[in-house]
Amino acid sequence: MDLQEYQARQARSFYANLREATAPVFFRWQDPENPMPQIGGEPRGVSGYPFQGDNATQLAMASKAQGFQSPYWMTYEQAKACGGTVRRGEVGTKILSWMGGKDGKPYEPILMTVFNADQISNLDIPRTVGLTPQQQATRQAGLDALIPPRKKTPTPQQYNERLAQVLAERFPAGETPEQQAQATLRRELAMLTAQARLGLPRQLDPKMADDLAPYVEKRPNWRELESAIDEANKAVKELGVEALVYDKLDRNQVAAEVKPAALPKTPRTRAKAVEKGKAKDSEIPF
Repeated sequence: MDLQEYQARQARSFYANLREATAPVFFRWQDPENPMPQIGGEPRGVSGYPFQGDNATQLAMASKAQGFQSPYWMTYEQAKACGGTVRRGEVGTKILSWMGGKDGKPYEPILMTVFNADQISNLDIPRTVGLTPQQQATRQAGLDALIPPRKKTPTPQQYNERLAQVLAERFPAGETPEQQAQATLRRELAMLTAQARLGLPRQLDPKMADDLAPYVEKRPNWRELESAIDEANKAVKELGVEALVYDKLDRNQVAAEVKPAALPKTPRTRAKAVEKGKAKDSEIPF
């Protein structure tokens, strides 16, 4: 599978989830102490850092579809290094990473197969209760970026109202149905990520499904979805809402790490993606 085929499959999967109202933008929750209970928090790797961009979106859909509760995802080799074993018959999920950038070598796209921790036995994953002081400071900084500190702490509803106002200004309503759909998707992706990181309850706009209908009907090129995700993440970053970082998982040996990051900043080639993973991973099980 080359890079363009993979990206086309991602887009088709996302639009299919939009049609069934199972895409991440339709996620909702109430518990402020467990921001994304459906997937156990933002999908993250063994490094403790969350996945970004379309990888996060695709892993969120995979978690929702398969009922995974753990937020951790890792390759076969990483699971082995952590003392775990991928259970027989489990099917991995493909994500895109970029390798290279050292000694003048260009970045190349790599298709990697990852497994959710629920698919792996003998993993020693520390149980977390509440947020660490550092995580709470990160969360509070994001809340303060929305509404500056004042004597009376704003309510979750007030934070949500301010977030919606800022994102509506960033992605104003369009004149045509297609433009309206583009603005809605970017706004809701940004809202979803910010609410998850800030521990704010998430409710859905009753009109959202109708506003996003053009995506379901016309299924635009994968570049439009990639652009929507990138612009939403950029908006969240500029708001000052950062991701929570967790401790690394203990490993029995040092394995090569691939930071779950977005596209590299330096120029890269258009080489075909190289597949890495085990058997039974030829399809994207979204």
